[in-house]
Amino acid sequence: MPATEKTTSWNSWATALVQCVARLGKGVAAMLNLLRAQWYSLACNRMFWGFLVLFAVIMVWDMVSLGQNYYGQEGFRNIPPIYYEGVTVTLDPEGYLGEGGVVYFLVLLALVFVAVFFAEEFRAGTCRSLMAGPSSRRDFALALAVTVALLTMLFVLVGLVAVYAVIPRFPLLDVGLPTGRTLRWALQLVLIVEVYGLLTVAVAAATKRPAPTVAAMLLLATGQVEVLLTNLYVIATQLGAVAGLPELPAATDVSSAFFETAAMVPTWLPAAQLQWMMGEGCTPVAGDIAPVALLAAGAFGVVLLVTRRRAL
Repeated sequence: MPATEKTTSWNSWATALVQCVARLGKGVAAMLNLLRAQWYSLACNRMFWGFLVLFAVIMVWDMVSLGQNYYGQEGFRNIPPIYYEGVTVTLDPEGYLGEGGVVYFLVLLALVFVAVFFAEEFRAGTCRSLMAGPSSRRDFALALAVTVALLTMLFVLVGLVAVYAVIPRFPLLDVGLPTGRTLRWALQLVLIVEVYGLLTVAVAAATKRPAPTVAAMLLLATGQVEVLLTNLYVIATQLGAVAGLPELPAATDVSSAFFETAAMVPTWLPAAQLQWMMGEGCTPVAGDIAPVALLAAGAFGVVLLVTRRRAL
C-alpha cells in the first residue's frame, strides 16, 4: 500500500474516532442535563423529602431496637450464650444494616417512591418538555436508570448515618468504618433495586397510572414474580418429563424467597439474595450479585418503551 493511501486510511480512522467521541460527549452532556432536570423535580417534591425523613425515623428506631437486642438476648448473631457485662461486640456496618431491617424498608420505600413519582411524571406529561432532540428519548431512559441508582444510594447513605447516630448510645457495641465488604453489600443492594426499579419504570411508562405501577412494584419487590416464574419452570419440567421431552435442568440450589415466602427460588435471583442480605449482611458467595442479564432486561424495557411509545 502506498504511503499516501496509508496516511489517508489513518486520517479516516482518526476522523471517525473523533466523531464518535464527540457524539458520545454530546450524549453524556444531554443525559446529565436530563438527570439534573429530574433531580430538580425531585428536590421540589415534598413526597421525596417525606420518604427520606420517614426512612430515617424507621432506621433510627430499628437501630435502637437492634442495639437493645444485643444487650438483652442470648446467642444473638454468634454472641456467646453467656454475655458478660463489659465485653465489646464488634459488628460490621452492613451486618448491622442487614439485621436492622434496612433491606425490608429500603427496598419497599425506594420502589414505592419510584413507582408513584415516575407514574405521575408520565401521566402529567412532564417528560415531554425534556425530549427535544433526536436522541433525547435514549438520553432520558439513561437518566432514568441513573436516577434510580442514585436514589437507592441516597437511601443507603441515610441508613449508614442512622447507624452511626445510634451507636454512641450503646458503648459496648463497636461498629467499624465502612470497608470493601460494606461497599459490595451496598453495590449489591443498588443493583437489585435497580433491576426492580427499571422494571417498575417500564410499567409506569406503559400504563401512566400510579395504581398498576404500584401493584407491579409490590409483586416485584416481594419476590412474587420470581416465585411464580420458578413454579412455572418446575411445572414445565414435570410436564416435559411426562411427555418424554428432553429433561430440563432442575431448579437446584434454592433458598427462601424474600419476605419469608413459603415457596423457594434459586439463590441467584434477587429475591433470594435479599433474604441472605438480611442475615449476615452479604450473600455467602462474593460473586453472587444481581445478574447482569436481569439488569439488562429492565434497562431494555425502559429504553424500548421510552423510545417507541410516542405518547410519552
